[in-house]
Amino acid sequence: MLPVIPVLSFAAATSKPTIINNGQINNNRVLIPLRVVSENLGASVEWFQAEKEVKIKNGDSTIWLAANFKRVIIVSPPTTENPDMPHREYIDLDTATQIINGTTYVPLRFVGQSLSANVLWNQQAKQATLTLGGKELVVNMEQPSVQISVKHKIMDPRLKLLSDKLNQAADVSSIKNISSYFKPYFTDKLIKSIVQNKGLNTASTYETPASSPVYINKTLATLSQSVILANGLTGEDQYAEDRTITLVFTNGVWKVDSVSKGARVIISGFSDFQPQ
Repeated sequence: MLPVIPVLSFAAATSKPTIINNGQINNNRVLIPLRVVSENLGASVEWFQAEKEVKIKNGDSTIWLAANFKRVIIVSPPTTENPDMPHREYIDLDTATQIINGTTYVPLRFVGQSLSANVLWNQQAKQATLTLGGKELVVNMEQPSVQISVKHKIMDPRLKLLSDKLNQAADVSSIKNISSYFKPYFTDKLIKSIVQNKGLNTASTYETPASSPVYINKTLATLSQSVILANGLTGEDQYAEDRTITLVFTNGVWKVDSVSKGARVIISGFSDFQPQ
């Protein structure tokens, strides 16, 4: 069910509301475009393209979000109990920060809480209203360009199963008949590539997909996943691997057709509050 958004703080709008028409509903979660929402409500936003990471400055706090991850890091000034280090708080969202058509989206509930905005959700109109400091922002949900019926969508159990099979395909040395084993999950093209390369050249530790598929049409979709591989030399930055999965609907079932991977280093955020 869609979340019931509580009133987080009261602030009456004193100016004409700003209208945004590209909100999203994914897996029954309301997602809103991060940059336009944050900047219209007084917070500064910085996007790091290589790291696929967002930095939000809101007063004395800095909020870090990374694409395809549910975890958020909030860095605030040192406390009197620990004056030599910035205070760090970790929050796990109910859905991941996601990039859709080049725009970064975050859950509506998180934006309201992190910016201390007044948040209302109109279920009938599929409309979110955020109010803060006399500013009002109205976010309408964008109608999907591709209409997919419920019975043709990729259900979460199937996504998890395909993700698990891709993990197994990273090392196929123990699988005797690769073609028959993966046939219910992968297309013949992908299976042939796995056989030729003796496995997928990706990590085998991806968890249940944290983001939703993006439908290109009724028989084609993409899914992006990420996993932390290791800490950097300082222990503050983290190396992440991304894999982009292409899925096709064939013979009444969704299968993986291709997989590509990338790498990035996620910024820690420690440098924002150095002790004086």
